[in-house]
Amino acid sequence: CVLNVDETGIYYDSPPRYAWVAKNETPAIKECEKHSTSVTAVLAVRQNGTKLPIMFNVKACPGGTIENTELDDYPEGHLYAVQRNGWMDRKTWDIYLRRVLQPHVSEDSVILLDGFDAHKTPASRSFIETELQSKIALHPSNSTQVCQPLDVGVMGPFKQKLRRLWLEEQVDASLDPALDDDELTPAEKRLKTIERAIAAWESISEETVRKSFKKAIPVPDVLEVSI
Repeated sequence: CVLNVDETGIYYDSPPRYAWVAKNETPAIKECEKHSTSVTAVLAVRQNGTKLPIMFNVKACPGGTIENTELDDYPEGHLYAVQRNGWMDRKTWDIYLRRVLQPHVSEDSVILLDGFDAHKTPASRSFIETELQSKIALHPSNSTQVCQPLDVGVMGPFKQKLRRLWLEEQVDASLDPALDDDELTPAEKRLKTIERAIAAWESISEETVRKSFKKAIPVPDVLEVSI
């Protein structure tokens, strides 16, 4: 089995990229300022179309208030961790290997990864080869846009769904002032961001995942063998 793992930043404010307006008029949808990435999502897919649970890395101080008071309230079925910059590091990658990949990876699998430093450490390779009985395959530099399944066919629909869900929330808020997000606390926004990401991830079909692998790693239907 072949798997692909990648990390992407997600934002509470996720407006559409484009908006139609009459000439000389301003967009009806305000240009939202993107907050610094406070949450990232580690996504993984199998060649057969299966999606693995998401690992969310929340930008926070390890051992601090967010870790001690928020993580237990996040939706079940996914993994949560805190990291000072909100992005994967060696410690959180090790957690991901043990808590997400190990329960979902069968022997003799190939795990496709980008060139992130934590992926290439001897400890990472050793765990994948000995504990998972699998192999690691690193994409060449600057190649993920054309040969990484997640980038080729999954991230686009995932981000599009995030923007659509955000827009639906804004429309609902325009009809019901009680749903206005101006009064939400940072903790409530983090939770909403995570819930939205889970909904977007669940919307990705197995067929979409399978097609992404076929596009990124094309395999001919017939192999010609010269004798």
